Amino acid sequence: MFIVSQNRHRIITFIIVSFIVSIGVIACTTTPEPLPTLAATAVLESGDQPATPVAQAEPQPEQAADRDTVVPADTTAVFTPTPNPNKTADANATSAPGETAVPTKALNPTETPTSLPQFNPVLTVTEPEIGEGLSAPGTAVPTPVATFEVPLDTTNVLLLGNDGGTNTDTMIIVAVNRTGPTASILSLPRDLYVYQPGRTMDRLNTAVARGGIDLLKQTILYNFGIPIHYYARVDFEGFREIVDIMDGVDIAVSCRLEDWRLKSPDLNPELEDNWEIFTLEPGLHTMDGDMALWYARSRLTTSDFDRGRRQQQLLRAMFTQGVDLGLVTEFPKLWNTYKDYVETDMDIGRLLQLASLAPAIRENGIQHLYLANRTQPWITPGGAQVQLPIWEGQNAMAETFSRLYLPPALNMAEQPPIEVEIVNATSNPDLVWLAADNLAWLGFTPIIGDDAANTAANTLLRYYKPNFKGSYDWLISWVFDIRQSQIELVDDDDFAYDYQVILGEDYDPCRPQLNAPQAFLNP
Repeated sequence: MFIVSQNRHRIITFIIVSFIVSIGVIACTTTPEPLPTLAATAVLESGDQPATPVAQAEPQPEQAADRDTVVPADTTAVFTPTPNPNKTADANATSAPGETAVPTKALNPTETPTSLPQFNPVLTVTEPEIGEGLSAPGTAVPTPVATFEVPLDTTNVLLLGNDGGTNTDTMIIVAVNRTGPTASILSLPRDLYVYQPGRTMDRLNTAVARGGIDLLKQTILYNFGIPIHYYARVDFEGFREIVDIMDGVDIAVSCRLEDWRLKSPDLNPELEDNWEIFTLEPGLHTMDGDMALWYARSRLTTSDFDRGRRQQQLLRAMFTQGVDLGLVTEFPKLWNTYKDYVETDMDIGRLLQLASLAPAIRENGIQHLYLANRTQPWITPGGAQVQLPIWEGQNAMAETFSRLYLPPALNMAEQPPIEVEIVNATSNPDLVWLAADNLAWLGFTPIIGDDAANTAANTLLRYYKPNFKGSYDWLISWVFDIRQSQIELVDDDDFAYDYQVILGEDYDPCRPQLNAPQAFLNP
């Protein structure tokens, strides 16, 4: 007889649904406004089819004065990369989860309910118009973006999260390719200034409040050419508890992060004395629920783009931990009881199909996409700070959206992994894990080697092949911030891996992952 506690039910459901359904839930509360004075300081040590360009418009006086004024973080891009763990040679070096999953019978295709045919959305608004009674926007209404051709084996799921208010704070598109299987995830900035079909120009995160999920789907289709097959919205309540019952989640923090934080989650957030400036130093951290929530919410000293990346990192870590524990097979038994945690238009057959792909997706690779440097900051006549999409020139959005339907360049479903042995020749034991995460985030396979006998001043990178063909040397050199010409070519068939990197004291793991070379997306 299958018996688990209520808390364990919640953990399993959350982890399995987290990638398929709820990646967007983590940052669904509002970041506290900066306080007027500085409190005490705490430091914790360590489709291929191009999109139609949107009409360019000069800012015009805006008549709509009823729009809420938003004062987001500094629009200057200050990106704090926080790569996500993948896998290493030393399984014992990572933190062990607090509870071992009970093995259950694997999913049998004959037992999986048959899903209804995949919903094929259509663009219902062909002529832009301002809704009756709404004021004219401050910019020209763009024409519809050409719809990308979605491969038949790909399902687009829109993941949403909010704090219970009217606006949607987190929006992520997950494109699941069932043939690979692989997945691509794209974070949508909430302050994108777009046309809401039949309504007006406004921030993307106001669409649900104005016209429900259907309006948000149509808004994404109209402005970005991405058809949304399904959506899922996950309740944020209980997130801290879930992480705590998991005995925390291991996160590699590559860049120093500083922001306001409540001294205790039980304190009144309205009182200034209850806040302090908190600093999270680089290193491998096991985060409890409160720390994980703060880590995913923080954006005051970074940006909304970087916050989106940390949301992906945190939930990917939980997803990976759940898959490694074998919890996917428990999903069918738990869904009917705990489906109230998730609001979705997917039927149970589709959910089970996607859940069954989780282990293979975890193995083959996940592609992380962002719109950093693909938008232009703009202040509306009403004073709201928003982001205008860029559709022309070198940083056009169309290229990023088209990548949703391409597999990760280094995915192991189509090519052998590029393995990199990491040798630590520094005095900081955490640096090897941060280097591993930086590599894994871009698709390399890190192998943790033995520490060097002596420390070294400079980082050394070697490639053990006859030539650099297919080596992705331009990408790995970016990871370690060295020139391609500095990579040593060693023709040695006896070496077990493709690369060896010896970390020197000059190694800095804080790399701007949001600005990684976009060419790495090309197969």
